[in-house]
Amino acid sequence: MGGRDRKKLYELLKSFYEGVLKEDYFEGSPEQRLYRKIYFETFRHLGFIEKCLDTLYKETPGPELRAALALGACQILFIDDVPAYAAVNETVSLVKQHKRNFVNAILRSVGRQKEEFLKNYNIREDFPAWFIKRWEARLGDELEEFLQDLNSKPPFYGVDKETFELKLLNERSEDYVMDRGSYAIAKLAGNCHPMSVLDCCAAPGGKTYILSGTYPEARVFAVEKSARRFKSLQRNMEELGVKNVDLIQKDLMWLETEAKFDLVLLDAPCTALGTIKRHPEVRWLRHLNDVRENSKRQLEMLKKAATFMAPGGRLIYSVCSMEPEETTEVIEKFLASENGYKLVEPSCDDDFKNGKYLISIPYIHQADGFFGAVLTKK
Repeated sequence: MGGRDRKKLYELLKSFYEGVLKEDYFEGSPEQRLYRKIYFETFRHLGFIEKCLDTLYKETPGPELRAALALGACQILFIDDVPAYAAVNETVSLVKQHKRNFVNAILRSVGRQKEEFLKNYNIREDFPAWFIKRWEARLGDELEEFLQDLNSKPPFYGVDKETFELKLLNERSEDYVMDRGSYAIAKLAGNCHPMSVLDCCAAPGGKTYILSGTYPEARVFAVEKSARRFKSLQRNMEELGVKNVDLIQKDLMWLETEAKFDLVLLDAPCTALGTIKRHPEVRWLRHLNDVRENSKRQLEMLKKAATFMAPGGRLIYSVCSMEPEETTEVIEKFLASENGYKLVEPSCDDDFKNGKYLISIPYIHQADGFFGAVLTKK
């Protein structure tokens, strides 16, 4: 493997162990597919990998060594494209000279015990215990199928730039890549003919793009708080050539305007646990407390977004999460505390419909885990 890309992969893992998530798609690398594969497999199996490594040393090392050992062990245990000796040698070269003997010894032990380790492999160890406990209570015997699917390669769909229709992609194309669930959220209000649309948390702009094409007569106002994400939103809108979108860098909670909008989309910040197939590291970065804390913030954001609805307008609330606290409970609390609102049946494929909600579960729908609801004033 190329030294530069290998170093980059190691730095990503090291950042993760230091509590900072960085992302790199290795674009421009001739071995992009291999590096992405190692990245994905490391995070998919990190719990199991660390359990194996824990049997080989007395004290857990720091981030630099943990990152190197996880990277090397993943290649030995799960990547057939890389010979074990190469995985050991290349990983050893990543760490400081005085730590190389330690890393070499541990990884050679992993190689010797590979068969024994894999014989005891249990997919439940690839996910946090709190996540397993919750989903086992919901799914029972279907838990294994759910977990296996979360650890598999996600399907890729593309939006045709002429027709705005979604299709399954089998190879690289000029279509805008978008998840099936995410696409469905932007279309959830159906044929409601809005003249003005407010997209409250718009970056990176996928749903903004679908809103602009679904309602070409409307003016879409896309709001984004983060300066970094706002630049990404600007870049994406320019590349896609949308003409009916205005971009506003502002925190929704501080947004003030007398304007009222026929359609409001609040794709609220969440744990993103519905995107585990595409972002396998997310499972290790989220805790049950994050789910509960997000729920409070989401309710406040929903109340704020509702103030921008025009009479007879519609509001879409969505999250890429499958947890009740961030989904159904937010809507139930909103309806209980705010007068005059009611749920409208979502406009989506029948397999997504769950009562008055859109709910997508990866192993059932071949989509990320999404939740969506449409509200209107009575």
